Amino acid sequence: MKKFYSNPLLAVALVAAVVLGAWLLPVGATSTDSQETPTVSVNGVARIQVVPDMGTVNLVVETTQETASKAMAEVTKGANAVVEAVKGVVKDEKNIRTSNVSVYPWYDYTEKGTVLLGYRATVQISVKTTVENISSVIDAAFSAGATGLDGITYEYSKAASVMDQLIKDAMADARHKAEVALSVEHATPGKLVSVQVLDASQPVWQSDFKGAESPASGGASISVMPGVQEISVSVSVSYVINQ
Repeated sequence: MKKFYSNPLLAVALVAAVVLGAWLLPVGATSTDSQETPTVSVNGVARIQVVPDMGTVNLVVETTQETASKAMAEVTKGANAVVEAVKGVVKDEKNIRTSNVSVYPWYDYTEKGTVLLGYRATVQISVKTTVENISSVIDAAFSAGATGLDGITYEYSKAASVMDQLIKDAMADARHKAEVALSVEHATPGKLVSVQVLDASQPVWQSDFKGAESPASGGASISVMPGVQEISVSVSVSYVINQ
């Protein structure tokens, strides 16, 4: 029969180790009872109104001929003439672009059936220039044979130069809102926790103008009025709450 010998000192040491292990945390560990650091999140906004200084004129050259080849030849001749005319106004050819070249049959729908009238060819010519030169571009284009104007798009060329300041202003707006909100509880916003730029809006405004009088027929030049545009930035910011 085996005999077991007890050691009182060893038993006490084991009990002490178990108790201490339950209460002592290793270095770097955190108690599950600790509370998270309170934070406040707010949005900040900054806006500025600017007057557009650039515009893109969307011109149209269109013709209807007996055959598709004749229509294309005629519209090509007209588009080239318009391009040469506006070159004298905008100077830089990189600001002139031709697009949406098309040719398709043109029908007349009557009670007796469908009648082929010919073939219609169309070319769109976009010309980017300063706002001051838009009227001159339109006059030159219609004098050279443009048949339509499909709107004017305005933009502010220096938008990027104001974005940095708008972001700073939006951050200041966010802190101000946090200060006002926390002042009710006698607290203040502290260390910055996070920041996100939610929106940096640089709008391009499209006019609804869809036609023009040809200077060759005695029509008056258009008075170009670009109006104003709003550029805005919004941010989402979180701060530690100082209580």
